[in-house]
Amino acid sequence: MTHTTGPVRYAADLAESLLTHADAELGRSFTILTYEEGSGLVDRRTALQPVYEAVVARVGQPKLLGGTTYGPSVRWSNRERTLLLSGDHSEATLSAHPGESFAREEFWRFDSGSLPYPYTWQLDRHGPGRDHGWTFHGHAAADDWTSAEEGLAGLLASWAEHLPVQAPGDWAGFKLWAARDWGRTMIVSFDPSETNAEFHVAIEDKDHEQTLERAVEMRARGWRDVDEHRWWRTKLPVTDPTAAAELARVVITDLRARGTVCPDEVTAWDISAGDNGELWVPGIGVDVSPRRGEHH
Repeated sequence: MTHTTGPVRYAADLAESLLTHADAELGRSFTILTYEEGSGLVDRRTALQPVYEAVVARVGQPKLLGGTTYGPSVRWSNRERTLLLSGDHSEATLSAHPGESFAREEFWRFDSGSLPYPYTWQLDRHGPGRDHGWTFHGHAAADDWTSAEEGLAGLLASWAEHLPVQAPGDWAGFKLWAARDWGRTMIVSFDPSETNAEFHVAIEDKDHEQTLERAVEMRARGWRDVDEHRWWRTKLPVTDPTAAAELARVVITDLRARGTVCPDEVTAWDISAGDNGELWVPGIGVDVSPRRGEHH
């Protein structure tokens, strides 16, 4: 049940006003929630959820779901305006903007390569509202491995914090192939299971005999367990504040160990959130196939 007092009621009232009232102040960010100092992603997620649910109950489902490396990025749109839920690790905010010009400015920020990106990921489930025709669906590989690792860690952490609020119960993930090791699949995912929410990365290693020496080599890259089908896996709980960064480190370390020279040689594909809608990941840090499931 949605609460109707305090910041929850304020957020719902504000959202309705910003999206529909003729005299609403555009371009200004209004704080709707302040997080306790030192709160982690699970704490922030728990605090934001009732506020988010109250906004949805008042103004309806968003047009676009999404997040950045530092906060949510959710949009409700009508013909004239876009209502944006955003923020960072200290607060959540609501703001309203002229719809078409706001979308166009975001597109050009992406297209020019300006950082930080307006959103690291965006999920289009064809919600109600107006599409202003400037949504950015492009991708660019990171300039170096450090940036690629940071981008991947930020994407995973953002999924863990914001997907359970915006799309309860849905997993998210993708597969990776490397140009110099084409055909070997690496799977990266976030599983929101209520009893054991975790990050998971796995890679097939079928062309190597699983000797003691191979096990030492793979564990040095960050892999933890191997199954009878020669798939190596690492699983880390979302409650571990270092989990997203550690998982990203495993991915990049293994890619480099198999001869990959730069992020441009890596392709992400089969990108999905619960097999529902179109998931775009401009902040992933590697190249992306044009369509889900497409690969060479």
